[in-house]
Amino acid sequence: MNLTELSHQVQLLEPDEFWISTGVLALLSLIGAVMAWLKLLKGRQIQDTPTSKIRSAAQGYVELEGIARMLPGDPVVSPLSGQQCCWWKYAVEEKRTTYSNGRRNTRWATIESACSDDLFQLVDETGDCVVDPDGASIIPNQRVRWYGSSRRPPRKPDKSPFFGLGSYRYTEQTISIGSPLYALGWFRTQGGIAHSFDDRSAVRELLAEWKADQARLLREFDSNGDGQIDMQEWAAVREKAVQQVRQRQLETAIDPDIHILCRPPHRRRFLLSTVAQHDLIRQARWYVIAGMTLFLGCGAAAVWLATARGVI
Repeated sequence: MNLTELSHQVQLLEPDEFWISTGVLALLSLIGAVMAWLKLLKGRQIQDTPTSKIRSAAQGYVELEGIARMLPGDPVVSPLSGQQCCWWKYAVEEKRTTYSNGRRNTRWATIESACSDDLFQLVDETGDCVVDPDGASIIPNQRVRWYGSSRRPPRKPDKSPFFGLGSYRYTEQTISIGSPLYALGWFRTQGGIAHSFDDRSAVRELLAEWKADQARLLREFDSNGDGQIDMQEWAAVREKAVQQVRQRQLETAIDPDIHILCRPPHRRRFLLSTVAQHDLIRQARWYVIAGMTLFLGCGAAAVWLATARGVI
């Protein structure tokens, strides 16, 4: 069928058929344009943000690369497989069958899901920082799906089967310990010598705390045993408070700085990815190409339909 015959067929379409077809093509073209634009922005953001080292990273929005590690203490364990990891997300779905107009319909309904909010570490050759994954877009390095006959799986299979038997479906995603990690987020440092101290306020707060326990205050500082704190004894109390405040400040000052990566303010992008930076950029470019192809192809088809119909 040549273009002339196609044009004739378009002219024979019912008005509803024509406008629905043209509208669908226009909508697909718009979707392609929006997808291409958004992916272009995300790809440029990754490409244009310089990669920092943890030790020398500026406070604020940064790009980091390193290795994912667990923090010291209790391990992070994924709920379904029992695997130790840095981060997990899972969903349990149940197969449900309904009948409508003599037809059988089967679908999977999510009955349980959760996502880890445990802190973990990002480590590079210069140092480490604590990662708070709350609010992040996360691309994990492991995703496994398997099937079973109970709400909680007895075990995770060695390989994710393509087809599965059972009325329950389990999906688990994890960031493995030691996996490469790319991050875009808000970097801040707390602790260490960067703190500024208010001596007077600290001494005043400590004295108020001591005065609230009069029995202890008299026991430790009432040297003459008259049941009161006189001016000389109060001077000793203040001197002791100053010493304690300065000791606390010294202990805080010699503590190492704690670097934290968390969700940025003002809805800026927070990304934690086990996919390397160059691969993310390449993926974004392919999405841009696909989006532009959809935009141009469907847009051209919609314009041709309108032209063949004589609308424009």
